[in-house]
Amino acid sequence: MKLSYAWIKEFVALDVDVFAAAKALTMSGIEVEDIAPSTIPGCVVAAEILQVGPHPNADKLSICTVDAGAGPVQVVCGAPNVRVGLVSAYAPEGADLGGGFLVKKATIRGVESFGILLSEKELGLTDDHTGIMEIEGAVKPGECLLERLNLADHVLDINITPNRGDCLSVIGIARELAAIFQKELIHSRQDIPETDDPVGNYLAVEILAQEACPRYCARMLTDVAIRKSPFFMRRRLFQSGVRAISNVVDITNYVMLELGQPLHAFDYRQIAGASIKVRMAVDGERFTTLDGNERLLNSGDLLICDAEKPVALAGIMGGLNSEVKDDSRMIALESAYFTPVGIQRTARRLGLPSEAAYRFERGIDPEIQARAADRAATLMAELADARICRGIIDRDHRRLARKEIHLRRGMMIKVLGLNDIPDSEVGDILTRLGCVVTEAQDGWNVCAPALRHDLEREIDLIEEFIRIYGMEKIKPELPVHRPEVRASHTVDLKDIRLRLAAMGVTEIVTYSFIAPVWRRWFGADFLELKNPISDELKLMRTSLIPGLAGTVAKNKNLQTRDLSLFELGRCFLPQAGAALPMEEERLAVAISGQQRDLHWSETRRPVDFYDIKGIAEALAPEMELKPSRHEFLKSGFQADIILAGQNIGRLGQLHPGILEALDIIDDVYVMEMTVQPLIDKQFKGLKPIARFPMTWRDLSLIAEEGLWYRDIEQAVLKLGIKELKQVMPIDCYSGEKLEKGKKGITIRMIYQAEDRTLEDKQINTWQDMILHALEKGLGVTLRQ
Repeated sequence: MKLSYAWIKEFVALDVDVFAAAKALTMSGIEVEDIAPSTIPGCVVAAEILQVGPHPNADKLSICTVDAGAGPVQVVCGAPNVRVGLVSAYAPEGADLGGGFLVKKATIRGVESFGILLSEKELGLTDDHTGIMEIEGAVKPGECLLERLNLADHVLDINITPNRGDCLSVIGIARELAAIFQKELIHSRQDIPETDDPVGNYLAVEILAQEACPRYCARMLTDVAIRKSPFFMRRRLFQSGVRAISNVVDITNYVMLELGQPLHAFDYRQIAGASIKVRMAVDGERFTTLDGNERLLNSGDLLICDAEKPVALAGIMGGLNSEVKDDSRMIALESAYFTPVGIQRTARRLGLPSEAAYRFERGIDPEIQARAADRAATLMAELADARICRGIIDRDHRRLARKEIHLRRGMMIKVLGLNDIPDSEVGDILTRLGCVVTEAQDGWNVCAPALRHDLEREIDLIEEFIRIYGMEKIKPELPVHRPEVRASHTVDLKDIRLRLAAMGVTEIVTYSFIAPVWRRWFGADFLELKNPISDELKLMRTSLIPGLAGTVAKNKNLQTRDLSLFELGRCFLPQAGAALPMEEERLAVAISGQQRDLHWSETRRPVDFYDIKGIAEALAPEMELKPSRHEFLKSGFQADIILAGQNIGRLGQLHPGILEALDIIDDVYVMEMTVQPLIDKQFKGLKPIARFPMTWRDLSLIAEEGLWYRDIEQAVLKLGIKELKQVMPIDCYSGEKLEKGKKGITIRMIYQAEDRTLEDKQINTWQDMILHALEKGLGVTLRQ
């Protein structure tokens, strides 16, 4: 938001320069991003046009004789509005207009010209370049315009956070500066020149959607003269980045910038039935806005209607069918309060941002509607010769009860670390911010002003106090370290991150929200957001895999084919009968592409199931795998992760349907597990390096084709041979040499004792035990 500093000072009598004011605002949390001078060169003076004649060699040029305070001067000018008696801006010969532009005597189409008559745009005052500047009021030739018109100013570019809708105006910023510098806010008295003709003779207002529109004010103006706005108004609009249109429309924008209340002016001729009705739209209803575009509406959109049709999209944009035109003579003026959520939803869905919507979305002052309507009507009477009908229509359905917040003195000390804050200082600062403060036994009871929608809790009041009191008054001391229970949890998460990073896996962070399309693979049991940031992010995730898969797809689209990614984050699991979901910390990994970087000495290979299994084993060496059937993983290439008898996750190859939906041509392998079992692992100590040699024996077996290797391994380990250190598969065979429905598998047993060298006789006995157990328990026989 851009505002004139001179305009701000009309509402608060500051004795500091613009830079000190900007620094104070920034330190209080209202960030001033830029301070731009808004002025003109001091060499530009007023000049009265004495004579105007045609140029002999150019139809569109005129030869003017002007008085700039030092006698008549000849100037060639091409502006269409030159006329005798006009006072305009003049830069004499030798004037430096900045940017390397030095005014020189010139010969234009054979006629000498001494100096330049300037437009407002050429001086950077407005965007009006339809002609030379027309100066209003009693200005004498030769007077310096910079001083005579008080044009020395600065424009503040202010970044307003979404929770501070009360600062989106001149008076809002002035209110902040008044609180900071302990000044009184200037409220100018408003005398409204009303006629005896009552507003009820022209207009009636009915609110049918009171939740969406708690308050609607309207005024009626007659005998309006539509014309160009005066210079002061057009300049201030230009400084704020708003285009000037006509006096009536400009006044609505001017008051919006000044007071923060969006207004809308209707051509009364287009209001059928002399009535205004505020209602919700009907699904499928169509409406053409001022920009000429037809909008398809739904039942969540709010409309301003007359007796027959919609005339405005409430709080966002007016209708093409009721806009103010050059021949408009009667104006119905709207000043309403619309609830933020509905305006935000409609503006975003329709892709229709506007200055009005920007303010309504953030919450305006619900008590300023009548004042803003009065201010605009008074300006229209002054600048458009309007006659103001007596009275104002004010349909007010607000719930006026204000919430009282209890602010504890002890809580302030705890949060801020300040023990010497005077009670009077707390009350004074909060009062300057518009709060009603009463003392309580352990602190204060505070009622926030209606315009401060962000003040809801005790901590909000503490923040308000300290930003005005001064953050610099808090001493920069390191807090005393008090280890908490969660410290070990944090350490363990860091350990997981470091271990994965050491394996070459990169951490990412994705949204906690996912698209509805993921229901196809992860089921329908999701929590759906009522007000999502987009339709593609409306479900709270129950798994980290959608986010990882999406990131893989984006990187592959950018030609990054080899990927190893992980994410640590929370998933939100709905609970039957519970209002809130269960939040579970999870770890997920995704790998795709080639297993190693390209090197001339090696043959590259793509990652496979065993790579993702290896990452899981590195994190949980004691884990086991169990066959699984998850919809999001490819059948036959997936397994559940079992640790200490508990299912803690799953791993495998992403389902081909997901790859097709994300336009991924490479296989993607993923792993997801609950973090807590990894954190709960107990350190089992270190083992000494064995002093005696190890040995191994292989068994070539024949088993049923559907038998899982995991069953064979468990049957062997169940024998409890402590010298058996490891069992692993080393070969698998299926083909014509075997009976149909059978497969061959070779397993290797590695033996090692800690206190002796093992003898063949003992090892052979164990081998016989293993073979007997496999044959009896699983029907596995020795291959001959």
